[in-house]
Amino acid sequence: LGVLLLLPMFLNAPEPPPQDTLRLIVFDVGQGLSVAAQTRHHALLYDTGPDFSNDADSGNRILIPSLRGMGISELDGMILSHNDLDHTGGTASVLQAMPVGWVATSQPIDPLKSVSAIPFAARPCRDGVNWNWDGVQFDILHPERNTASNDAADKRKSHDNDQSCVLRIRVGRQHVLLAGDIEKRSEQRLLDKHPEQLPASLLVVPHHGSLSSSDVDFIAAVLPDYAVFTTGYRNPFHHPKAEVQQRYLDSGAQLLRSDKDGAILVEMNARGLSIERYRKTHRRYWTHFPQED
Repeated sequence: LGVLLLLPMFLNAPEPPPQDTLRLIVFDVGQGLSVAAQTRHHALLYDTGPDFSNDADSGNRILIPSLRGMGISELDGMILSHNDLDHTGGTASVLQAMPVGWVATSQPIDPLKSVSAIPFAARPCRDGVNWNWDGVQFDILHPERNTASNDAADKRKSHDNDQSCVLRIRVGRQHVLLAGDIEKRSEQRLLDKHPEQLPASLLVVPHHGSLSSSDVDFIAAVLPDYAVFTTGYRNPFHHPKAEVQQRYLDSGAQLLRSDKDGAILVEMNARGLSIERYRKTHRRYWTHFPQED
């Protein structure tokens, strides 16, 4: 169903974005996360959403058809923020379906059960890693370089969520922040180390709007114009939490939710950004719009 709903957005593959422009899609994968970032000549996938069954996952049901519909036939890179299956469940399907130049993760590959199909060594995802594609700047802000270890005891001490790769994408004065599932401890670390790099036009909200994240000080530092919650309809965790949503509303952010708005398509350049909500721009008479309980 997810594929059928997304296909009309990309029936005619669009031209790649021009130089100095970012095209970003926050996919509607249910309770999980996957975001594609496209520049003029390059493409990146951040997380691959959940798996659904033994033969169905976000990769083969949603991401591959959508990426191909966007005109993306290969990925320059893939970032796996951490090893939760709602963020890595589609990885094997994506790797089997199209070429991927490199994979970066903050954690050793062994625990990543869903990415056992990676045919090459993964790059470390660490603070200080950065690159520029077609005038679009990419910066990894977290985790710290000295937090990874192959020692089993160290792995047990390290909380997976707080090891999430945090990616900032910048075009001129416009910024996007992808925060994975970081919790308040890592938010504070970002406040201490990178306060000047946190302000963002659009924030993909940490940990799907859980109470474990989105501290008021973090929100005040990011001060997003748009706060995107990636959540599944009637998910068992009741994400996003009402209290967290209110914090973002109090900061002046406009809220977007994948369970209500569908996929979120963003075009961003130095002059500003535009937002397209799939369920609003591709409304059909049979479409069900979830209502608040």
